Amino acid sequence: MLNRLVEASLRYKFLVLIAFGVVAFLGWRAIVTVPIDAFPDVTPAQVNIYTESPGLAAEDVEQLLTFPIESGMAGLPKVQEIRSVSLFGLSYVAVYFDDDMDIYFARRLVMERLQEVEDRIPEGYGTPEMGPNSSGLGQVFWYTLERADAELENAITDMDLRTLHDWTVRLILRTANGVDDVMSWGGQERQFQVVIEPLNLIKYGLTFREVMEVIEANNRQVGGQYINIGAEQYLVRGLGLVEDEHDIGSMVISVTDGVPVYLRDIATIEQGPALRFGAVTRDGEEVVLGMALSRMGENAASVVDAVKEKVEIVNAALPEGVVLRPVYERTDLVDKAINTAVMALIEGSILVAIVLFLFLGELRSAFVVITALPLAMLIAFIFMGEAGLSANLMSLAGLAVGIGMMVDGAVVMVENAFRIMAERKKSGETVDRTSAVLAAAREVANPIAFAILIIVVVFLPLFALEGLEGKLFKPMAFTISYAMAGSLLLTLTVIPVLAALILKPQEERDTLLVRVLKKRYLPLLEWSLSNKRKVVGSALAVLVVSLALFPFLGKEFMPTLQEGSIMWRVTSIPSASLDQSIEISKDIENALNEFPEVKTTIAMIGRAEKGETADVNYMEIYTELNPEDEWPEDRTVPELAEAMREELERVVPTAVIAFTQPIQMRVEELISGVRATLATKIYGEDLEELDRLSEVIKDVIADIPGVADLSLEANVGKPQVRIQVNRNQLARYGLNADDVLSVVRTGIGNEPVSTLIDGVRRFDITARLADASKESVQAIERIPIRTGSGAIVPLAAVADVSVAEGYSFVRREQLQRYAVIQMDVRGRDVDGFVQDANDAIAASVELPPGYWIEWGGAFENQQRALARLSIIVPLTIFFIFVLLYTAFNSTKYATMIIANVPFATIGGVFALFVSRQYVSVPSAIGFIAVFGVAMLNGIVLISFVNELREKGLSVAEAVRKGAEMRLRPVLMTASVAILGLVPMLLSSGVGAETQRPLASVVVGGLITSTLLTLILLPVIYEWVESRSEQRGT
Repeated sequence: MLNRLVEASLRYKFLVLIAFGVVAFLGWRAIVTVPIDAFPDVTPAQVNIYTESPGLAAEDVEQLLTFPIESGMAGLPKVQEIRSVSLFGLSYVAVYFDDDMDIYFARRLVMERLQEVEDRIPEGYGTPEMGPNSSGLGQVFWYTLERADAELENAITDMDLRTLHDWTVRLILRTANGVDDVMSWGGQERQFQVVIEPLNLIKYGLTFREVMEVIEANNRQVGGQYINIGAEQYLVRGLGLVEDEHDIGSMVISVTDGVPVYLRDIATIEQGPALRFGAVTRDGEEVVLGMALSRMGENAASVVDAVKEKVEIVNAALPEGVVLRPVYERTDLVDKAINTAVMALIEGSILVAIVLFLFLGELRSAFVVITALPLAMLIAFIFMGEAGLSANLMSLAGLAVGIGMMVDGAVVMVENAFRIMAERKKSGETVDRTSAVLAAAREVANPIAFAILIIVVVFLPLFALEGLEGKLFKPMAFTISYAMAGSLLLTLTVIPVLAALILKPQEERDTLLVRVLKKRYLPLLEWSLSNKRKVVGSALAVLVVSLALFPFLGKEFMPTLQEGSIMWRVTSIPSASLDQSIEISKDIENALNEFPEVKTTIAMIGRAEKGETADVNYMEIYTELNPEDEWPEDRTVPELAEAMREELERVVPTAVIAFTQPIQMRVEELISGVRATLATKIYGEDLEELDRLSEVIKDVIADIPGVADLSLEANVGKPQVRIQVNRNQLARYGLNADDVLSVVRTGIGNEPVSTLIDGVRRFDITARLADASKESVQAIERIPIRTGSGAIVPLAAVADVSVAEGYSFVRREQLQRYAVIQMDVRGRDVDGFVQDANDAIAASVELPPGYWIEWGGAFENQQRALARLSIIVPLTIFFIFVLLYTAFNSTKYATMIIANVPFATIGGVFALFVSRQYVSVPSAIGFIAVFGVAMLNGIVLISFVNELREKGLSVAEAVRKGAEMRLRPVLMTASVAILGLVPMLLSSGVGAETQRPLASVVVGGLITSTLLTLILLPVIYEWVESRSEQRGT
């Protein structure tokens, strides 16, 4: 069948060329239209639920909001896990679904279940809402809205900036294609505040509740249907909405002796800032930060472009003195990462062309072979477009890994055609190029097809990966498979056609390179065949040494991708106020800006209205760096970060500081709920006991070598003023608990009682007590409460006011409370670190019944990936064995080729050991690629030796002649694969870190596997065949 395909192609050469011209055009169109991203979107299918309940403490949020929502979601289909954080004023529940769950269907299920759950939440404690339909990596465009000049602070307040952002900028940007939402962070939300003086309430005999009811009753708009006047119909509108402070002040509270008492008589009405839970500073100045969130499944690059177009409209709409400054664009990283991959592809292709020329000694053959490379890539892009894959670091790395393999088939085909033409010319025949190519194709078509099929099968384990590692590495497996399928098609169609049209029959003369190699190789082969025991023994010895090295290689999930910018996580003591955190952020920013490498710094303190689960004592500081060629000192990003950390520890000695990167932090948080590489999770019921255990365990982990950025989320220590109603006293004065609690919630807590509507803009109206009434515990105790009989009593008479310490937040996972100890591991592998830590914890900490420890973060993913691979890899080897058996119809030859595989690992292990890299998922993929090429060479060599034997040569002659004749193609395929990866090995661009272990293993592995194919395989073949011949006689 394969031969027929080659025959048909050679018969209809012109049609084949036209067909591949069309394929090339479609491939180019696919390159232009395939979505581009830096990183595959690793976000799990996840729906977030936020419930805001202003003023409620973490313990109350967990009890009243989080638990009912969690238990409601637990029964949904395909739910993997449920995580939650309850903190001051906010409940956040994340529901993770299986990856194959449609996100819109998942959101619908959650929405239906939320309607049931709402009945279980007490009235007035907030309404659960679903978060934006954006992936965790959806924050594609950050910008700040700020004053053009610091001197304009009086003219343009923080309140003006926030109002402008919420009701102008945000609304324009939300219309950009692919944007799901735009988040506001920082500045101050405008409110219309009714500031009540308690003495005035006493003076006019009013209660706080009466004031609230009057505000609610005096701000309404109603419809009165319609009336008919004559022959016409008139609609009736009742207009009573307040428009400004004057309208609010003109509300009548009561009438004393016929004289109305207005709201302005007992309170001051003013525009003021709402209580806030977060702030943003940039280079030491407060600003408003906006974040555009792209919808799930959208192309990051096109969303950023759409947002930028809208930014131009925004700039035209901004008032004088206000500017919009971009902070972070995902496309910057995308461009750098894609550039890294594209450069590796281009440089690899050029090296491949040079190698082909050096081996074949003429440009025509090299040109025919190199044609396979761009065409195979274009075919891969067509398939990527159809499969909905994006062009990112991982999928393009697949093409880079496959550079050598893509031309392997073409190398073997052209080299064979070249040899047959030369042989025919030498014997004096008239050379018909088409028949020569057909004869060459008949010899090698089957081995090539089987070899390429085996390479595709070799990558099957990657398709079996799940979770984060599956999302990262499946694109790579897909692109390699697509490119290899394309290369097989090319090798059997367009390559023979081009060979027949372009190759020139000429006498075969070995090039200088091949002559030198043969001069060295043939005596070595002769010696090896004469000393079989020594060769096999020494090969086994080297294999044993490399396997002995394996335990000394550390293990990690994946090398860290250097994004070219730094994200600092700074945690102060739990009792720190927002104002204190803002001052700390300014100190940090000023210290960081002293470094000449820093372009700008922006601190995000606390939380925005949605999407963050942090308290005001926590901040993330994004540090954008100048391009490295502008740095005055020659140092790497990690070295710079280390220098910065030392400076920050000097500036803010009381804070816990850790550094990460924007995407890395989000990925870590999404996957394991923590913002660190590694985390110890301690599960249990009692918060106090969890706190005690986590302190003890943290001290144990601190002594393990390699630990860095060790931090325990300080949980206890959030100061609280507790106002506990005294029911006996309430009964004595004829009051209800709500009479006291409404003063706490609205008077002290500033809860909105109504809304002022100004066109499309909405502003809360709040009734609150004057600041003097809540500046201390004593002041709160003196707040006057009016009893049912009209008497005035202080709050202390009906409630106990005390100060205590509470919890900053309560974390839950799988309906259990847990505490987290976060850390990074530096200078050693994660696997060994966790083992040492577990041994130390088991030796020195006794866990009470009902408490247990789990490890989260990268370690979790690594364990899952290794567990799956340990099942899939043996299965794959079995499949390959079956394919080899099919190709040769002999278990003997299949075993010979499979036996080459362990020896191929030798170079890979040595390469990792010498370069001090760890065994990670990319290096595992490198080993898989090496197996493929090692078997490809083995198949070609053995099938050729068998053909020579069929022509009547003895085993010894066939082995020697076959090895000599296959030396060139074997060395070509190996050196093409090696040199195709050299640019990836030496690259230092964004994303190079994830590709280097892969390239190291392939380069090291191919060097040893090629030597073994050329030396060990002929030795084993002759040994086995000679013995079977002797048995036969």
